[in-house]
Amino acid sequence: MKKSIQFEKLYKRFQPSLINYAYYLTRSSEDSVELVNDVFLSVWNKKNRLKLDSNLKTYLYTAVKNRSINYIKKNKLVTVFDEKLDTLSDFETDHSLLEKEQDIIIQQIMNDLPSKCKQVFAMSRIDQLSNKEIASLLDISIKTVEAQITKALKIFRKKLINE
Repeated sequence: MKKSIQFEKLYKRFQPSLINYAYYLTRSSEDSVELVNDVFLSVWNKKNRLKLDSNLKTYLYTAVKNRSINYIKKNKLVTVFDEKLDTLSDFETDHSLLEKEQDIIIQQIMNDLPSKCKQVFAMSRIDQLSNKEIASLLDISIKTVEAQITKALKIFRKKLINE
């Protein structure tokens, strides 16, 4: 049977349940469809290397779960920064000009951090999660979390000294 026909059958068979699964994880209808379609696109791009057998179902569900977790992590980080910026703007009238400038500088430095470093640092300093919790959520080692926080602090020190 041709790969494209097999793929179409696979898509029709699993797509609805995978979307439901992604929705359960993300609580977003539009993003669930997009995440599942991304997984199927990935499968299609790997069609010559993947076997369309019984293990593929497990692969599909695992891929959707991983993409959903990454989506949640990414959106949580964006939400955290939006909330912090909102909080800063609520109190902005009470800040002195110097404090406002410091907030802007800190935010600029934060935005300049490498994405993984920024994510770990925000989870540590803004969400106040422990290194162990961060490691577990991001599926990385505690040493990696410590290294990313150390890296962020070095960048902050270096840029604040130069300001």
